[in-house]
Amino acid sequence: MVQYNLADLHTHSFCSDGMRTPTQAVEEAAVAGVRALSLTDHDTVEGVPEVMRAGAEHGIEIIPGTELSAHIEEREVHLLAYCLDHTSPRLAAYVELVHQRRHERGAAIVERLNQLGVRVTLEEVLVRSDGGPLGRPHIAAAMVACGAVSNKEEAFSRFIGDRRPADVPKARTPSGDVIAMVHDLGGVVILAHPGLFVSDATIQSLVDVGMDGVEVFHPSHQPPQIEHLNGLAARLALLTSGGSDSHGESYGARIGDCGIGCEAVDALRERAARYA
Repeated sequence: MVQYNLADLHTHSFCSDGMRTPTQAVEEAAVAGVRALSLTDHDTVEGVPEVMRAGAEHGIEIIPGTELSAHIEEREVHLLAYCLDHTSPRLAAYVELVHQRRHERGAAIVERLNQLGVRVTLEEVLVRSDGGPLGRPHIAAAMVACGAVSNKEEAFSRFIGDRRPADVPKARTPSGDVIAMVHDLGGVVILAHPGLFVSDATIQSLVDVGMDGVEVFHPSHQPPQIEHLNGLAARLALLTSGGSDSHGESYGARIGDCGIGCEAVDALRERAARYA
């Protein structure tokens, strides 16, 4: 197997809305020649211990991570947290609160779907979340299973996507609070996929409350966006990151399809040392 100087710092597993186990994520990374990997499941670090064990077995460097939802004013953003103490009781308490809020939102969305004539139950949705943080992809999967829609894309476009009839907004969590917590836990904060409708002004607002960097390389980013984000990072002295945002199976990119040089991992660890 050829080894490349590639780090994939944005991946998902069954522990949130991915379609693989943490161990399978490492196995896929090994096949792809990835040298450093971060499992960044949404609002959870449940899979980190398993992915670290598998990484040690396959000779792949593992960077503990998660993808945390937050808000900057009215705007929801996703913040990738790296190198944080994933065993912290404070983080566990925060994750538990987030999961409770996710459950409440999911129940409210299901209720709205029922009012719209979509006969899906919360129990069917919870089966698909399998004890992990409940998200709209689990609701979409349940809708497909009961025949309400033909695929997940239709579920989002017709019913549960942003500002669609059955959507319920997330509870707002100030980005500054999330960033401060991650720093207190010795971690670094990177804005996920900023090319997806995140303005330079929003990025500046996040920098003003302590954000460390931006995800430059992502499957959704086109070359002009990558060039712009690299320039922005240089002007604002921000760290850069990259990853496939892979969820597994045929959903989107595969692990190793997108990433960044492993020198970015060194920069993340150097910045994290400031907060340790």
